[in-house]
Amino acid sequence: MPKEVLARLVQAAITAPSNTNRQPWRFTVVTAPDKRKQIAAAVRARAEEIKAIIHRGHHAEDFANYGDFFHEPLESAAAIVVPQWRDYPDLIADLITSGGGDPSQYHTARSMQAELCSTSAAVMAMLLQAHAEGLGACWMAGPMIAKPEIEGLLGIREPFRMVGAVALGYPVGDAPPPGRKPIDRVVQWVED
Repeated sequence: MPKEVLARLVQAAITAPSNTNRQPWRFTVVTAPDKRKQIAAAVRARAEEIKAIIHRGHHAEDFANYGDFFHEPLESAAAIVVPQWRDYPDLIADLITSGGGDPSQYHTARSMQAELCSTSAAVMAMLLQAHAEGLGACWMAGPMIAKPEIEGLLGIREPFRMVGAVALGYPVGDAPPPGRKPIDRVVQWVED
């Protein structure tokens, strides 16, 4: 996958809004075949461990059918993007504390994970750009089961934290869009 295309995806991502414009994100773009294989293998190994544990319970069949989704998109990806986010000091909470107040009584940036929300908006912008470029893209939470291994492979260190992975590639054909809940199930209208 051309680096210029991947750069446009990251450029789109960094235009996302963020809490007080902190831009708390960072992206590791993995195109090296050996690293992509190592990431997929780490996720596969952790999924197999989980399958073995779940197999002892009454949900074995459910996870057996689902567990491969944790790593399959990574195995065929032409590139993997690992988005990361970091916390920043919560100035409002600190000011409340310095005034003798209890910041837990208020929903400040820390309590709503504003930096994680901002990074999620950046990933959404990346996904929209991937679609505009004609790419297939899958934002995956499954790789988080191998978070320590992936962070180690890629040298991701505090204060940054991985938040899933985006598998990217050129689609073989037209895939039907995934089903969505109808609007009447997800919206509440407050009107005059």
